[in-house]
Parts: sequence; structure tokens; C-alpha cells
Amino acid sequence: MGFVRRWHTVLAGLLCLLASPAMAQMRHPLTLDDVLDVQRIDQATFSPDGKWVAAVIQRPARAGEVYGRTAYETDPTRSDVWLIDAETGKRRALTSGAADAAGYWCAGWSPDGRRLALLSTQADRGEPRGGDNVRLYVWNRDTGAVTRMGDTAVMTQTRYGGALDKLDLRGGAIRRSKPHACNLGEDGAPFLWLDDHRLLVVTLPEGQVSGILDQYGRPFADAARTAARLRAGTEPTALAMGSGDARLPHGDANRAILRVVDVATRRAQTIATVPTYPFRSALSLWVSPDGKRLALLATLGALQPEAGRLLPNNTDDNWTVERRLGFIDIAPNAPVRWVMARPQARLPLTLSGWTADGRIAYSARGSQRESEAAPFLASNDGGVAPEPKGTRPEPVERNIAMPADGTLLDDRPDLDTVLWSESGRSGLTLHISHASTNTTRDLLTLDGHLASVDWGETRLIDYAGKDGQPLKAVAILPPGYRADRRYPVLVWVYGGYTVRDLEHDYMTDPFMPGIYNLHLYAARGYVVLVPSMPLRNRREDANSYARIGDGVMPAIDKLAELGIADPDRLGVFGQSFGGYSVFALLTQGGRFKAGVAMAGISDVSSLYGEMDPGAVGYLGIAHEKSDNWAEMEITGRTTPPWQDAAGYAAVSPLSHVERVTTPLLLIHGDLDMRGAPSQAERFFYALYAQGKTAKLLRYKGESHSLAQSPANIRSIFAETNAWFDAYLGAPQPRP
Repeated sequence: MGFVRRWHTVLAGLLCLLASPAMAQMRHPLTLDDVLDVQRIDQATFSPDGKWVAAVIQRPARAGEVYGRTAYETDPTRSDVWLIDAETGKRRALTSGAADAAGYWCAGWSPDGRRLALLSTQADRGEPRGGDNVRLYVWNRDTGAVTRMGDTAVMTQTRYGGALDKLDLRGGAIRRSKPHACNLGEDGAPFLWLDDHRLLVVTLPEGQVSGILDQYGRPFADAARTAARLRAGTEPTALAMGSGDARLPHGDANRAILRVVDVATRRAQTIATVPTYPFRSALSLWVSPDGKRLALLATLGALQPEAGRLLPNNTDDNWTVERRLGFIDIAPNAPVRWVMARPQARLPLTLSGWTADGRIAYSARGSQRESEAAPFLASNDGGVAPEPKGTRPEPVERNIAMPADGTLLDDRPDLDTVLWSESGRSGLTLHISHASTNTTRDLLTLDGHLASVDWGETRLIDYAGKDGQPLKAVAILPPGYRADRRYPVLVWVYGGYTVRDLEHDYMTDPFMPGIYNLHLYAARGYVVLVPSMPLRNRREDANSYARIGDGVMPAIDKLAELGIADPDRLGVFGQSFGGYSVFALLTQGGRFKAGVAMAGISDVSSLYGEMDPGAVGYLGIAHEKSDNWAEMEITGRTTPPWQDAAGYAAVSPLSHVERVTTPLLLIHGDLDMRGAPSQAERFFYALYAQGKTAKLLRYKGESHSLAQSPANIRSIFAETNAWFDAYLGAPQPRP
């Protein structure tokens, strides 16, 4: 599909105007306020007739909202829903939650297009401002009303990092092979339409809180309960977990209640109660084509590891858990008819769809040791048979041609029209494109304030790595850059990352949130360098630590050769595996004058078995929340630390901490799911014990993203800049 933009002449004129000297004087360097003021399109979906678009737009991170539920830029509880005329672009807000700090998201059209199902935290029954749970709401196009369908909490899939309470609902009245999602496929929706007025909804038992609110709120609620028990002195405060013969039952907490809600009467009927497992895999439901029953694939729990054996394909959650297949009639209080799996299909993995003769296709394996799955068919009476080849037609996938810099949001049922978004230095635009007429129109433009930002220049740097391999790096030059000056350089590192080109470089995207927007540091007068840091296949070279600088140091040398970098004023910073990369680089030389490690890993051996600090209140399974054991492969480790103590020590920066001579700022959240705060504490204490210059900032309540609160984002940004200014010398002001 070609895209002809009618406005290209106007746009070209605008770009020329922005590039003019007069306009440059009016523009300003990017500020953190600019970044926090960004709006985002969380979802955009066509009505069934294609005449309307429901767009879920996240509000900026301003005062008066409620934070701390997830990383601020992925928080759907700060969103509203807009209705846009697909022909004229005229739009109106269906919800306005800012005054109540309420969010509305996950828009799903009814088959007749008269209603939108929504999730919301709106406080309608005396709940606290910002809401205490997530509930189902429905907007009625005829009346314009947004109505709560009941007080029962719905299950919600969390966002960012390791998702909890994953959901995979398919089928229903609007038949698509892909699951219904609340945003771009990251967040499975807890409902789907059965017909024009009935919804199948996944709800929670009474007293439980939806995951999007509970993920980071749970530790605080648990701490309050613990304090009360200690004061009373009548209840023990142990959180039990077990292994082998001492493994504990999950209890009734891990359950979901399937309900059918009639949105016309607001009456709900319970269909069945089914088991769930919050940490890995998903609760999979697939409604049959006749709408009378559904296939259920429930996750029961994690597979018990076996001594000396690694779980195969352990980067796929489905291979690490035990799942069970069943059928449920869509009728009140229907029993679950569990399928008695034959030995070759003892461990189901995924559902594949319904066949023409009313059976469900799925994949399974016979034991947790098997690394290959086979296709099977299960019938409503519990029978299971291998699936013959050619039983089902392969799903027809549309190959929708999109601009290289666009993000596909939705396509119309007539297969002629698509919705897509495009972000850049002048804002965010929602486009509608028609294949038949080869035309594109703008439906919505957001973030116009970014057009007044002086972004400076971004350059692609070609250079050779340590082994002579041709590599690329990106350099963000400060606004007002002068070729006759050499600049202090901040090197943003992430082991394994490779720069391809300027247009699609992830790290230098102007829409990166908060402290990760590297243009913010360039705006202060630094040159920011993002080098390529390829790591070999772990089977070829199991020591990523030793190779961490192979693409970094040559990139710095090239920048100095070009007359851009001041080689005596170099800083390095990074987050997550980038934090590990900072630790590794500083233990291998003293070329950098300052370093900042955010949410970094310093001791790979202890990381393997560290529990998630947020794993509280999960009876019997708290130890299963962390999957850091599966993350070890990025360092080259493929066996557990008790079988390879020397190998783990070799790739752990903590083992080499005595070599650090660079002043180091360590930043960590105490609810970091990827590495407990002890990862930073150990490295800091080792520097402290040697009398070396270091500072540790431990942010309470913060996650791995270090973006729960705008106040914390501002603090981390200020502390990072102050650290580099102190040891590199503050950059010269913009001329």
C-alpha cells in the first residue's frame, strides 16, 4: 500500500520555517516538563461499520493525578476515551477523568456499534479518589451515558516488565483470530462481546484487587497488615513457601470468576470459577463459533524444577507451567469439563482455534523434559486425538504495508482502511489510510508543544569495533553545537544493543519517557553517545563481561577523532542490563570520569535465586514470581551457579570491584523485580569499604523502570545531572 500525504507541501514549508534562524531563536532546548507533558495514544479502534474511531489517550503526568500503580508512561489509569468521526475527524471526549484522577481504557465495540465496553477506576460508590479497583463500564451511543456494570472487580493484566494476570480471550461476536487487547497487544482484555448486549467478563473473587492497581500497591497493603498483626501479637507473620514434598497448595486466592453481563439490564450471571496462576502464561478462553461454549486453558502453577535439568524453551512462559484444558457451556453455573489428556499430550501449551466439526485444536507435550510440541484435537466430550495434517485451514494473515516509521493500531473489517500512528520531533499524529484510493488523512494530532523544541542534531557515526567489525553509533549533539569546540560526552550503554540507523534507533527516540529521553542530557550541553555493543552468541563466547567494552571504547575514540568529544571529560550511564554494563566497564578501566548505574546487576550468582521484593501475600508461591533465573543467558550462563561458581564470578562485576577508580552514583528502586536493591547495596558497600567515591540512592516504592512517580523522575534526573556536572565540569552554556 502506498501512502500519499496530501499535506506534504504544507509540511515541507513548516519544516523550512522551523529550520530558519528566526524560528531557531524562538525554540528552546528540551526540558523534563516537555517530556512529562507528552500525551500517548494507548489504543485506537474502528467501530464495526468503520464510521467511528474510539481512541484511548493517556493524559500528561501533571499534578492531581494518582501515581505509583505502574511506570508512569504505561499507566492506563490516567487515560480517557475519545470518539472520532472517521470521515471528518470531528471528535469529542466520552470520558473526562482528570478531576477525579480516574482512568478509562480498554475500549471494545459491541457488534452493532451502539456500545463501548470500558475498564475504569472511577470512584462511583464512595471509593477513594482515583479509585480502589478496576470495574467494567459501558458507554451507550444512544444516551451518551457511561454506566458502571456492577461493583465486582475485573481481572487486569499488568504492564511493563513481567506481566501478571495475563489474559487471552478470543472468539465471540466479533471474530478475529487474535486476542482482544486493551492496547497494542501488550495488555489482554478481560472481556469480549458475545452478542450486541452480552459480555463475557473475567472477574475476581470478593476482596481482591485488579493487578494494574495491585502489582505495586500489594507490598504497602501487606506491610500495613503485618504491622497490625505484630501490634496485636496474636497472629504469626510468616509467608510460607515450599519445594519438593513440602510444596504448598496455592489455595483459593488464585481463582477467576467467569461472568456473563447483560449490559441492557446490568445483570450478571456466574458461568464458572476457574483456576489461575498470576505469574506466567495466561488464562486462555476461546468462544466457539456458535457462541454456546468456550474452550479453557487454565494455568495451574509453575512446573517443579528437576535436579540437573533445565526446562526447555524457558523463555516462553507456556513451557515453564502446568496448564489444563477444559470446556465450559456458556450457561449459569456450568461445570468445567476437564479433558483427560493422553500421555503424549499431558502438558497442554497453547490453543490454536476451533475446527469446522466443533473441536478445539491445541499444542501439547508429554513431559516437561520434551522440547518439541505436537498438535492435538480435543472434543467437547473429553476425547483427544492427534491432529491430522490439513484438518484446519491455515489462518489468512493480512500483509498490511505500513510506513517504516508508523505503528499499526487497527484495520477496518472491509480490509480497505487502517489506523496508524506516527511520532516524531513535532508531535504525535493518528492517521487513517485507504488502500483503494491510496490516500492518508490526519485524524488527531497531539503533543504540538514538541514542535517548539530545539532538538539539536543527531548524527550516525560509522566506526570499527575492537575486532574490526564495522559498527554504528548515534551521537546526539547539543542545541547550538559548534564544530570548533570539544564537548563532554555521556555514553549511554546497554550490552547487546546494536545501532542500525537514525530513523529507527530505539534509544534516541524523542518520545522516550522521563529519564530515558537522552535528548534531555544533550539539551544541557552534553554530547550523548549511544554505541553498538554486540555480544556474541552464548555458545560461541560465554563471557559477556569480558566483551562489554568492545564496541564502546572504539566509538569514543572515533568521536574524539572527529573533533566532537573531549576525551578527558567522559561519563557513562545505563539502566537494567545497561546498569550491569556500567559496572562492568568501570571494573575494566578508569577512562570514565564519572558513572551512573540505574537498576543495575552486580552479582549474577545471587541474582539467580533472589526473590522479587514485590512478591508478598502470594501464599505458597511467592518464590515463583521471579524469573531472573531465565535472564542469566544474557551473561552467557546456561547452568545454575552451584554448578558453575567460577563462571558466575567471572561475569559478575562485584567480583572485580577493587578495580573501580571512577566516582559512581548507584540508583535503585526497592521494589525492583529484575534485581533486588541488594544488587546495588553490595556494590556500593564494597566501594565504601575501600574508601572510594560512590553514592547510593535507594528509591522507596520504585520499580525496575524507576518511573513510578513524577517526583522520583525529577529527582533522578537532577541527581544524575549533578553527578556528571561535578566530575566532568558543567557544560558550557548554549551560545
